[in-house]
Amino acid sequence: MLSVYFPASAEQLTADYQASLTQIPDGVAKTRGIRVGEEAARAIVRLRQGDGRDANITLNVTPAPGVWRPTPPAFAPMLAPWLGFVRPLLLDSPTQLPLPGPDPLTSTAYTRDFDEVKAVGAASSTTRTPAQTDTARFFSDNLPVQYQAGLRDLATRHRLDIAESARLFAILNMTGADALIACWRGKYEFPFWRPSTAIQLADTDNNPATTADPTWTPLVVNPPYPDYPSGHACLTGATSDGLAHLFGARHINLVLSSAVTGTTRQYSTAQDLDRDTMNARIWLGIHFRTAMTDGNQLGHRVSHWALRHYFQPVG
Repeated sequence: MLSVYFPASAEQLTADYQASLTQIPDGVAKTRGIRVGEEAARAIVRLRQGDGRDANITLNVTPAPGVWRPTPPAFAPMLAPWLGFVRPLLLDSPTQLPLPGPDPLTSTAYTRDFDEVKAVGAASSTTRTPAQTDTARFFSDNLPVQYQAGLRDLATRHRLDIAESARLFAILNMTGADALIACWRGKYEFPFWRPSTAIQLADTDNNPATTADPTWTPLVVNPPYPDYPSGHACLTGATSDGLAHLFGARHINLVLSSAVTGTTRQYSTAQDLDRDTMNARIWLGIHFRTAMTDGNQLGHRVSHWALRHYFQPVG
């Protein structure tokens, strides 16, 4: 599977694979195990052919108040807009669970979100506490990498057997993938501007309650895609919901590490994980709160639906 999807790494993957196989005694069980794995991989590759991956799709929008535009320093176009059009693994379609969309620019809700991120998300913020900065930086790492490492650690500490581990990773990764597919479709359908653009151009939003600051910058550089909904929140919502289903909402026992801060954090409850991750992206200055809450809820909804329709006992 990895060699098909990452052909540039095929040589190293083959070397690692052969090294792994040498640890398994030769015999009928090994031969048949290899055969089953290869047949399963071929079946999945066939199943996913033409699923929309890497399709030639671009986000073409006209700059206007509230509309996303490439942000400095790279001014890169939207990353992987095709992701929102990929055939989901479990959902019927990327638009199956509709989003409400961003708040209107002249609404009280938008003004509240604007003022919050302007105050606590600025690179030079005087209201963001050291603890908030640490949480923000902790979750500025690569989130899928953080979660995959955390899930491996969780399976090890709980001494899950091979079937339990397979089910854990199937639930968390399939729902997480579908949450991101639905999320990226939301970004395509609602290409909302990032806080840095909104704050610098607030004199164009027709909202007398917002004040422009042309020099405002976020704590970290913006990722190259629209604000709404947050991909970080979508993946976390699906992850926290799946862990709550498997271990109980107050006993997810997830330990995460961050290469950015060089620290680890332990989360006992799904609510605490949701809260910290949503706050972190606001404290980084790269998301409005509505993008976080709606994204997190979308992740939960994807997981709820998937767990009702799949992964149930049979017979």
